[in-house]
Amino acid sequence: MFGEQLKVSNKQMKLSILTNMVAPYRVPFFKAVAGSDQVSKLEILTCVGREVDRQWDIENDNSYKVKRLGGITLNLNKGTDAKRILHFRFGIFISLIISRPDILIIGDASWTSFLGALACKLLGIRYVVWNEITTRSKVSHGIAAKLRRWMYRGAAKLVASCQMAKDFLLDNGVPDSKIGIVNNAVDNEYYLGKRAELEPQRSRLRDDLGIGVDAFCFIYVGQLISRKRVLETLDLIAKVSEQTPVHLIVAGTGPLEGEMKNKAKEVGFESISFCGYAQPDRLCELYVASDALILLSEDEPWGMVVNEALLFGKPYLVSDSVAAGVELVEKCISSLVIKSEGPNTSDIQKFIEMTAAKETSFVPNGPIQMAENLFRTI
Repeated sequence: MFGEQLKVSNKQMKLSILTNMVAPYRVPFFKAVAGSDQVSKLEILTCVGREVDRQWDIENDNSYKVKRLGGITLNLNKGTDAKRILHFRFGIFISLIISRPDILIIGDASWTSFLGALACKLLGIRYVVWNEITTRSKVSHGIAAKLRRWMYRGAAKLVASCQMAKDFLLDNGVPDSKIGIVNNAVDNEYYLGKRAELEPQRSRLRDDLGIGVDAFCFIYVGQLISRKRVLETLDLIAKVSEQTPVHLIVAGTGPLEGEMKNKAKEVGFESISFCGYAQPDRLCELYVASDALILLSEDEPWGMVVNEALLFGKPYLVSDSVAAGVELVEKCISSLVIKSEGPNTSDIQKFIEMTAAKETSFVPNGPIQMAENLFRTI
């Protein structure tokens, strides 16, 4: 898959990408970019190896170089169960002076994104902003908003992860002609391979999890924090279980795990499997055992789990704040997007009736297509 060469033009460039950290789902994309005949060298500039609220194991590829920038990171509490992580990595200046890339792609790196834009202006380096903030995102105002618009104005091009992210840029004065949409992707080859391997074992996997033969099984994958509305999700499914056999798989950990377990006991909802943080192979088993993904977040800039679920043929039920769900729903006729304000049991029941015994055949773009779309934009 990654031996395939991207063919968009013959010009090679030194490319750097600035991000907060390397997430596992980005590795296949970085490999695809590094394997392009347009790129002579790819360097990933990061603020940290892994942020404090993540449990990822990351194996980078030798086709690109990862460099951690010098500076400071502040880990602040945000509400009762989340973190506000601020990166001030002044090493971006030295790094760009030494490497002199042809283009710097500035992703989500907190305040280091603004430092990167300033460094590019001082050094005469062309930069592209990669935006995943959507019209539903809760963003900082004041000086951060002013710096954001300043950064946008100086960018040669801007990449939006979806239409909602493009709309945010348009609302902030960015001309339509400067914006290209590049949807996020996961490792399609890996997930499709695991699906073929595991689907014959579906009955056993469901039995192992205690899923009833006639139960409709939802899977939630992600952090157990209030932004993801996990307590509300559990409460809704517990209420639906009074009328319809349902099961909930919870794949993830977080500050609200104990409260979720207590709530399940309190309402007498026993058809729930707390599986903790699931490594990729185990997560694939859980997807195969499930019938659909549920994600009712109040703010979700994309939602890679939507891609993953679709690759296992699973429809999804998401709030209209989940950008991936909104972006792809027209291609997924068995999936449903509901209002994030006040989802109710009738939404869940409608979805179950609509999707029972159905799978989706839509396959989202993979890393190669994502890289091709990036090069067309920049």
